[in-house]
Amino acid sequence: MRHSASLTVLLALLGTAPAALAGAPSATPGPLEKISIVESSNLKLDDRYRTLKLPESPDSPELRQLREHVLKQVDLSRRSDPEVILAALEWVSIQWDHDGMNEPAPGTSSYQILQNVKQGQRYRCVEYGTVVSDLLLSLGYPSRPLGIMTADPAYGGFGQSHVASEVWSNTLDKWIFIDPQFSMAATYQGRYLSFHEMYQLKREGRFGEIRFTPSPRYLERHKKTPEELDTQYREFIGRYFGYMNIPYLRDGKKATLVLPLEGKGQFATFQGFHADGLLFTDDPRELYFPLNHTQVLFTYNNARRPIDLIQEHGITTEQEFLNKRPLFAARPDYTLTLQHGMPWFAHYELRVDGGEWRRVPGDTVPLKLHAGLNTLEVRAVNRAGAAGPINRMKIRYAADP
Repeated sequence: MRHSASLTVLLALLGTAPAALAGAPSATPGPLEKISIVESSNLKLDDRYRTLKLPESPDSPELRQLREHVLKQVDLSRRSDPEVILAALEWVSIQWDHDGMNEPAPGTSSYQILQNVKQGQRYRCVEYGTVVSDLLLSLGYPSRPLGIMTADPAYGGFGQSHVASEVWSNTLDKWIFIDPQFSMAATYQGRYLSFHEMYQLKREGRFGEIRFTPSPRYLERHKKTPEELDTQYREFIGRYFGYMNIPYLRDGKKATLVLPLEGKGQFATFQGFHADGLLFTDDPRELYFPLNHTQVLFTYNNARRPIDLIQEHGITTEQEFLNKRPLFAARPDYTLTLQHGMPWFAHYELRVDGGEWRRVPGDTVPLKLHAGLNTLEVRAVNRAGAAGPINRMKIRYAADP
Protein backbone atom coordinates (compact mmCIF):
# COMPACT_ATOMS: atom_id res chain seq x y z
CA MET A 1 0.00 0.00 0.00
CA ARG A 2 1.48 3.35 -1.07
CA HIS A 3 0.76 6.70 0.63
CA SER A 4 1.83 10.25 -0.05
CA ALA A 5 4.26 11.65 2.54
CA SER A 6 1.75 14.20 3.83
CA LEU A 7 -0.99 11.62 4.39
CA THR A 8 1.48 9.39 6.20
CA VAL A 9 2.30 12.31 8.50
CA LEU A 10 -1.43 12.93 9.04
CA LEU A 11 -2.01 9.30 9.92
CA ALA A 12 0.98 9.30 12.24
CA LEU A 13 -0.31 12.38 14.04
CA LEU A 14 -3.67 10.65 14.40
CA GLY A 15 -1.91 7.68 15.96
CA THR A 16 -2.83 5.09 13.31
CA ALA A 17 -0.62 2.96 11.12
CA PRO A 18 -1.55 2.65 7.40
CA ALA A 19 -2.19 -1.07 7.74
CA ALA A 20 -5.11 -0.39 10.07
CA LEU A 21 -7.20 1.30 7.40
CA ALA A 22 -10.42 -0.33 6.29
CA GLY A 23 -11.25 -0.61 2.63
CA ALA A 24 -15.00 -0.15 2.73
CA PRO A 25 -16.51 1.72 -0.22
CA SER A 26 -18.18 5.07 0.43
CA ALA A 27 -20.87 7.18 -1.19
CA THR A 28 -20.05 9.62 -3.94
CA PRO A 29 -19.33 12.93 -2.22
CA GLY A 30 -20.99 16.20 -3.14
CA PRO A 31 -19.45 19.67 -2.93
CA LEU A 32 -17.38 20.51 0.15
CA GLU A 33 -19.28 22.87 2.44
CA LYS A 34 -16.78 24.93 4.42
CA ILE A 35 -17.12 26.77 7.73
CA SER A 36 -15.36 30.11 7.28
CA ILE A 37 -14.97 32.92 9.80
CA VAL A 38 -15.58 36.08 7.81
CA GLU A 39 -15.38 38.58 10.68
CA SER A 40 -14.82 38.18 14.41
CA SER A 41 -14.19 40.15 17.59
CA ASN A 42 -14.00 36.93 19.60
CA LEU A 43 -10.71 37.55 21.39
CA LYS A 44 -9.22 36.28 24.62
CA LEU A 45 -10.53 38.07 27.70
CA ASP A 46 -8.33 40.45 29.65
CA ASP A 47 -8.49 39.69 33.38
CA ARG A 48 -6.82 42.90 34.53
CA TYR A 49 -10.25 44.29 35.33
CA ARG A 50 -9.86 42.43 38.62
CA THR A 51 -7.28 45.06 39.69
CA LEU A 52 -9.96 47.77 39.71
CA LYS A 53 -10.96 48.99 43.14
CA LEU A 54 -14.73 48.62 42.75
CA PRO A 55 -17.57 48.04 45.21
CA GLU A 56 -18.92 44.52 45.45
CA SER A 57 -22.20 45.62 43.89
CA PRO A 58 -23.63 48.69 42.14
CA ASP A 59 -26.57 48.22 44.47
CA SER A 60 -24.72 48.45 47.78
CA PRO A 61 -26.61 50.46 50.43
CA GLU A 62 -24.42 53.56 49.97
CA LEU A 63 -24.61 53.51 46.17
CA ARG A 64 -28.33 52.78 46.19
CA GLN A 65 -28.92 55.73 48.52
CA LEU A 66 -26.87 57.99 46.24
CA ARG A 67 -28.62 56.76 43.08
CA GLU A 68 -32.12 57.19 44.50
CA HIS A 69 -31.27 60.69 45.71
CA VAL A 70 -29.88 61.82 42.35
CA LEU A 71 -32.57 60.21 40.18
CA LYS A 72 -35.20 62.24 41.99
CA GLN A 73 -33.51 65.35 40.60
CA VAL A 74 -32.27 64.37 37.15
CA ASP A 75 -33.38 61.70 34.68
CA LEU A 76 -30.40 59.43 34.05
CA SER A 77 -31.90 55.94 34.00
CA ARG A 78 -33.41 56.14 30.50
CA ARG A 79 -30.37 57.64 28.80
CA SER A 80 -28.02 55.54 26.70
CA ASP A 81 -24.24 55.36 26.96
CA PRO A 82 -22.31 57.69 26.52
CA GLU A 83 -25.13 60.27 26.99
CA VAL A 84 -25.77 59.02 30.53
CA ILE A 85 -22.09 59.58 31.38
CA LEU A 86 -22.16 63.16 30.11
CA ALA A 87 -25.45 63.86 31.89
CA ALA A 88 -24.01 62.60 35.19
CA LEU A 89 -20.91 64.71 34.60
CA GLU A 90 -22.98 67.85 34.07
CA TRP A 91 -25.21 67.28 37.09
CA VAL A 92 -22.33 66.76 39.52
CA SER A 93 -20.36 69.72 38.13
CA ILE A 94 -23.08 72.25 39.03
CA GLN A 95 -23.77 71.08 42.58
CA TRP A 96 -21.17 73.31 44.24
CA ASP A 97 -18.33 75.72 43.53
CA HIS A 98 -14.78 74.50 43.98
CA ASP A 99 -12.94 74.95 47.30
CA GLY A 100 -9.46 73.48 47.18
CA MET A 101 -8.94 73.50 50.95
CA ASN A 102 -12.13 71.95 52.32
CA GLU A 103 -11.69 68.22 52.86
CA PRO A 104 -14.55 66.12 54.26
CA ALA A 105 -14.05 63.85 57.25
CA PRO A 106 -12.71 60.37 56.44
CA GLY A 107 -15.47 57.96 55.47
CA THR A 108 -17.89 60.67 54.30
CA SER A 109 -20.05 59.12 51.57
CA SER A 110 -20.91 60.79 48.27
CA TYR A 111 -24.50 61.04 49.42
CA GLN A 112 -23.42 62.84 52.59
CA ILE A 113 -21.20 65.18 50.55
CA LEU A 114 -24.27 66.20 48.56
CA GLN A 115 -26.23 66.68 51.78
CA ASN A 116 -23.43 68.88 53.14
CA VAL A 117 -23.47 70.89 49.91
CA LYS A 118 -27.11 71.73 50.59
CA GLN A 119 -25.91 73.26 53.87
CA GLY A 120 -23.44 75.49 52.04
CA GLN A 121 -20.33 73.32 52.06
CA ARG A 122 -17.95 73.41 49.09
CA TYR A 123 -15.33 70.83 48.27
CA ARG A 124 -12.16 70.01 46.32
CA CYS A 125 -11.61 68.41 42.92
CA VAL A 126 -11.20 65.13 44.82
CA GLU A 127 -14.84 65.22 45.91
CA TYR A 128 -16.05 66.09 42.40
CA GLY A 129 -14.19 63.01 41.12
CA THR A 130 -15.44 60.80 43.93
CA VAL A 131 -19.10 61.81 43.61
CA VAL A 132 -19.28 61.44 39.81
CA SER A 133 -17.46 58.09 39.95
CA ASP A 134 -19.78 56.78 42.68
CA LEU A 135 -22.85 57.99 40.77
CA LEU A 136 -21.73 56.21 37.61
CA LEU A 137 -20.89 53.08 39.60
CA SER A 138 -24.41 53.11 41.01
CA LEU A 139 -25.73 53.12 37.42
CA GLY A 140 -23.55 50.14 36.46
CA TYR A 141 -20.64 51.92 34.76
CA PRO A 142 -17.17 51.08 36.10
CA SER A 143 -15.47 54.37 36.84
CA ARG A 144 -12.51 55.59 38.84
CA PRO A 145 -11.08 58.81 40.22
CA LEU A 146 -8.07 59.76 38.10
CA GLY A 147 -5.12 61.53 39.70
CA ILE A 148 -2.98 63.68 37.39
CA MET A 149 0.19 65.45 38.49
CA THR A 150 2.80 67.95 37.44
CA ALA A 151 6.35 66.80 36.71
CA ASP A 152 7.35 67.75 40.31
CA PRO A 153 4.79 66.20 42.66
CA ALA A 154 7.32 65.23 45.34
CA TYR A 155 8.44 68.66 46.59
CA GLY A 156 6.59 71.22 44.49
CA GLY A 157 4.30 73.76 46.14
CA PHE A 158 0.53 73.60 46.39
CA GLY A 159 -1.49 72.52 43.37
CA GLN A 160 0.82 69.79 42.09
CA SER A 161 -2.08 67.45 41.38
CA HIS A 162 -5.65 67.44 40.17
CA VAL A 163 -8.36 64.78 40.38
CA ALA A 164 -10.71 64.06 37.49
CA SER A 165 -12.37 60.77 36.50
CA GLU A 166 -12.37 58.09 33.85
CA VAL A 167 -15.32 55.85 33.06
CA TRP A 168 -15.70 52.77 30.89
CA SER A 169 -18.09 53.30 27.96
CA ASN A 170 -19.63 50.05 26.70
CA THR A 171 -20.83 51.72 23.51
CA LEU A 172 -17.45 53.27 22.69
CA ASP A 173 -15.61 50.23 24.07
CA LYS A 174 -13.01 52.36 25.84
CA TRP A 175 -12.12 54.46 28.87
CA ILE A 176 -13.07 58.14 28.50
CA PHE A 177 -11.83 61.14 30.48
CA ILE A 178 -14.26 63.45 32.27
CA ASP A 179 -13.51 66.36 34.61
CA PRO A 180 -16.50 67.14 36.84
CA GLN A 181 -14.91 70.22 38.41
CA PHE A 182 -15.21 71.89 34.99
CA SER A 183 -17.95 69.70 33.45
CA MET A 184 -15.44 68.86 30.76
CA ALA A 185 -14.88 66.02 28.33
CA ALA A 186 -12.19 65.88 25.64
CA THR A 187 -12.57 64.85 22.00
CA TYR A 188 -10.30 64.60 19.00
CA GLN A 189 -11.85 64.46 15.52
CA GLY A 190 -15.17 63.70 17.19
CA ARG A 191 -13.83 60.80 19.26
CA TYR A 192 -13.88 60.87 23.07
CA LEU A 193 -10.44 60.56 24.61
CA SER A 194 -8.87 58.93 27.63
CA PHE A 195 -6.31 60.98 29.54
CA HIS A 196 -3.43 58.93 28.13
CA GLU A 197 -4.68 59.60 24.60
CA MET A 198 -4.64 63.30 25.46
CA TYR A 199 -1.03 62.93 26.59
CA GLN A 200 -0.07 61.14 23.36
CA LEU A 201 -1.60 63.94 21.27
CA LYS A 202 0.24 66.53 23.37
CA ARG A 203 3.51 64.68 22.88
CA GLU A 204 2.89 64.67 19.11
CA GLY A 205 2.30 68.45 19.08
CA ARG A 206 -1.45 68.15 18.55
CA PHE A 207 -2.68 69.34 21.94
CA GLY A 208 -4.26 72.35 20.21
CA GLU A 209 -6.44 70.03 18.14
CA ILE A 210 -8.15 68.52 21.19
CA ARG A 211 -11.63 69.94 21.76
CA PHE A 212 -12.66 70.65 25.34
CA THR A 213 -16.44 70.95 25.48
CA PRO A 214 -18.19 72.00 28.72
CA SER A 215 -21.90 71.47 29.28
CA PRO A 216 -24.37 74.33 28.66
CA ARG A 217 -25.61 74.39 32.27
CA TYR A 218 -22.07 74.71 33.60
CA LEU A 219 -21.39 77.63 31.26
CA GLU A 220 -24.63 79.30 32.35
CA ARG A 221 -23.79 78.84 36.04
CA HIS A 222 -20.30 80.33 35.67
CA LYS A 223 -21.21 83.05 33.16
CA LYS A 224 -18.55 81.99 30.66
CA THR A 225 -18.50 81.43 26.90
CA PRO A 226 -17.28 78.10 25.48
CA GLU A 227 -14.22 79.89 24.08
CA GLU A 228 -13.33 81.44 27.44
CA LEU A 229 -13.59 78.14 29.28
CA ASP A 230 -11.68 76.29 26.57
CA THR A 231 -8.77 78.71 26.91
CA GLN A 232 -8.89 78.58 30.71
CA TYR A 233 -9.12 74.82 30.90
CA ARG A 234 -6.47 74.14 28.24
CA GLU A 235 -3.98 76.23 30.23
CA PHE A 236 -5.00 74.54 33.47
CA ILE A 237 -4.93 70.90 32.35
CA GLY A 238 -1.71 71.39 30.38
CA ARG A 239 0.21 71.53 33.67
CA TYR A 240 -0.80 68.04 34.72
CA PHE A 241 0.86 65.73 32.23
CA GLY A 242 3.73 64.75 34.54
CA TYR A 243 2.17 61.61 36.05
CA MET A 244 -1.20 59.90 36.18
CA ASN A 245 -2.51 57.45 38.75
CA ILE A 246 -5.50 55.26 39.55
CA PRO A 247 -6.63 53.19 42.56
CA TYR A 248 -5.24 49.65 42.26
CA LEU A 249 -6.15 46.39 43.97
CA ARG A 250 -4.25 43.12 44.02
CA ASP A 251 -4.73 40.17 46.35
CA GLY A 252 -6.89 42.39 48.53
CA LYS A 253 -4.10 44.98 48.98
CA LYS A 254 -4.90 48.57 48.00
CA ALA A 255 -2.33 50.72 46.21
CA THR A 256 -2.03 53.72 43.92
CA LEU A 257 -0.75 52.74 40.48
CA VAL A 258 1.35 55.52 38.95
CA LEU A 259 2.33 55.94 35.28
CA PRO A 260 5.05 58.53 34.51
CA LEU A 261 4.28 60.70 31.48
CA GLU A 262 6.37 63.86 31.16
CA GLY A 263 7.68 63.26 34.69
CA LYS A 264 10.93 61.36 35.14
CA GLY A 265 11.44 58.48 37.53
CA GLN A 266 9.64 57.50 40.71
CA PHE A 267 8.85 59.60 43.77
CA ALA A 268 8.20 58.78 47.43
CA THR A 269 6.48 61.92 48.78
CA PHE A 270 3.77 64.30 47.64
CA GLN A 271 4.35 68.04 48.08
CA GLY A 272 6.73 67.05 50.89
CA PHE A 273 4.08 65.02 52.73
CA HIS A 274 3.95 61.26 53.12
CA ALA A 275 2.58 59.21 50.19
CA ASP A 276 1.55 55.65 51.02
CA GLY A 277 1.16 52.65 48.74
CA LEU A 278 2.71 54.05 45.55
CA LEU A 279 3.26 51.44 42.86
CA PHE A 280 4.85 52.45 39.53
CA THR A 281 4.54 51.03 36.03
CA ASP A 282 5.90 52.04 32.65
CA ASP A 283 3.17 50.16 30.75
CA PRO A 284 -0.05 52.13 29.95
CA ARG A 285 -1.86 48.83 29.43
CA GLU A 286 -1.78 48.30 33.20
CA LEU A 287 -4.16 51.27 33.47
CA TYR A 288 -6.06 50.81 30.20
CA PHE A 289 -7.61 47.44 29.57
CA PRO A 290 -10.98 46.34 28.16
CA LEU A 291 -13.94 45.66 30.40
CA ASN A 292 -17.28 43.87 30.13
CA HIS A 293 -16.28 41.78 27.11
CA THR A 294 -17.55 38.27 26.37
CA GLN A 295 -15.64 35.40 24.77
CA VAL A 296 -17.13 32.33 23.14
CA LEU A 297 -15.78 28.78 23.08
CA PHE A 298 -17.16 26.59 20.28
CA THR A 299 -17.60 22.86 20.92
CA TYR A 300 -18.81 20.62 18.08
CA ASN A 301 -21.73 18.38 19.00
CA ASN A 302 -21.67 14.69 18.08
CA ALA A 303 -18.15 15.01 16.72
CA ARG A 304 -16.35 11.79 15.89
CA ARG A 305 -12.63 11.06 16.02
CA PRO A 306 -10.84 11.85 12.75
CA ILE A 307 -9.15 8.44 12.68
CA ASP A 308 -12.53 6.68 12.92
CA LEU A 309 -13.79 8.65 9.92
CA ILE A 310 -10.64 7.92 7.91
CA GLN A 311 -11.02 4.20 8.59
CA GLU A 312 -14.75 4.22 7.86
CA HIS A 313 -14.25 5.77 4.42
CA GLY A 314 -11.29 3.59 3.51
CA ILE A 315 -8.91 6.47 2.90
CA THR A 316 -5.41 5.36 1.92
CA THR A 317 -4.00 8.35 0.02
CA GLU A 318 -4.03 12.10 0.38
CA GLN A 319 -6.03 12.44 -2.84
CA GLU A 320 -8.70 10.14 -1.45
CA PHE A 321 -8.75 12.24 1.70
CA LEU A 322 -9.37 15.39 -0.36
CA ASN A 323 -11.94 13.74 -2.63
CA LYS A 324 -13.96 12.24 0.22
CA ARG A 325 -13.72 15.14 2.66
CA PRO A 326 -17.28 16.39 1.90
CA LEU A 327 -18.53 13.15 3.46
CA PHE A 328 -17.03 13.83 6.88
CA ALA A 329 -16.15 17.54 7.02
CA ALA A 330 -17.22 19.29 10.24
CA ARG A 331 -20.84 20.45 10.41
CA PRO A 332 -21.60 23.67 12.34
CA ASP A 333 -23.62 22.10 15.15
CA TYR A 334 -22.26 23.65 18.34
CA THR A 335 -22.55 24.09 22.04
CA LEU A 336 -21.37 27.61 22.84
CA THR A 337 -19.69 28.23 26.19
CA LEU A 338 -19.73 31.91 27.20
CA GLN A 339 -17.22 33.59 29.50
CA HIS A 340 -17.03 37.21 30.63
CA GLY A 341 -14.72 39.93 31.97
CA MET A 342 -17.47 41.95 33.64
CA PRO A 343 -17.66 43.24 37.21
CA TRP A 344 -21.11 42.64 38.76
CA PHE A 345 -22.04 40.09 36.06
CA ALA A 346 -25.71 39.06 35.91
CA HIS A 347 -26.38 37.11 32.68
CA TYR A 348 -25.54 36.69 28.98
CA GLU A 349 -27.61 37.65 25.95
CA LEU A 350 -27.48 36.17 22.44
CA ARG A 351 -28.69 37.51 19.10
CA VAL A 352 -28.61 35.65 15.78
CA ASP A 353 -28.85 37.30 12.35
CA GLY A 354 -30.01 40.63 13.75
CA GLY A 355 -33.03 39.21 15.57
CA GLU A 356 -34.12 39.92 19.12
CA TRP A 357 -31.71 39.67 22.02
CA ARG A 358 -32.58 36.66 24.15
CA ARG A 359 -31.33 35.86 27.62
CA VAL A 360 -29.13 32.79 27.95
CA PRO A 361 -29.95 30.57 30.95
CA GLY A 362 -26.55 29.78 32.40
CA ASP A 363 -23.33 29.97 30.40
CA THR A 364 -23.92 27.45 27.58
CA VAL A 365 -26.30 27.45 24.63
CA PRO A 366 -26.78 25.12 21.61
CA LEU A 367 -26.51 26.65 18.15
CA LYS A 368 -26.70 25.24 14.63
CA LEU A 369 -25.59 27.48 11.78
CA HIS A 370 -27.68 27.59 8.63
CA ALA A 371 -26.38 27.55 5.07
CA GLY A 372 -24.97 30.90 3.98
CA LEU A 373 -23.82 33.79 6.17
CA ASN A 374 -24.59 33.64 9.90
CA THR A 375 -24.21 36.65 12.22
CA LEU A 376 -23.76 35.73 15.85
CA GLU A 377 -23.68 38.36 18.62
CA VAL A 378 -23.21 37.85 22.36
CA ARG A 379 -22.86 40.24 25.28
CA ALA A 380 -22.79 40.24 29.07
CA VAL A 381 -25.20 42.26 31.20
CA ASN A 382 -24.44 43.43 34.75
CA ARG A 383 -26.67 43.65 37.81
CA ALA A 384 -27.54 47.28 37.05
CA GLY A 385 -28.82 46.27 33.59
CA ALA A 386 -25.92 47.80 31.65
CA ALA A 387 -25.00 45.66 28.63
CA GLY A 388 -21.34 45.27 27.74
CA PRO A 389 -19.72 45.60 24.29
CA ILE A 390 -21.02 43.22 21.64
CA ASN A 391 -18.84 40.31 20.54
CA ARG A 392 -19.86 39.92 16.89
CA MET A 393 -18.92 37.04 14.60
CA LYS A 394 -19.85 36.45 10.98
CA ILE A 395 -19.51 32.82 9.92
CA ARG A 396 -20.24 31.43 6.45
CA TYR A 397 -21.30 27.84 5.86
CA ALA A 398 -21.26 27.16 2.13
CA ALA A 399 -19.47 25.46 -0.72
CA ASP A 400 -16.97 27.48 -2.70
CA PRO A 401 -18.69 29.37 -5.54
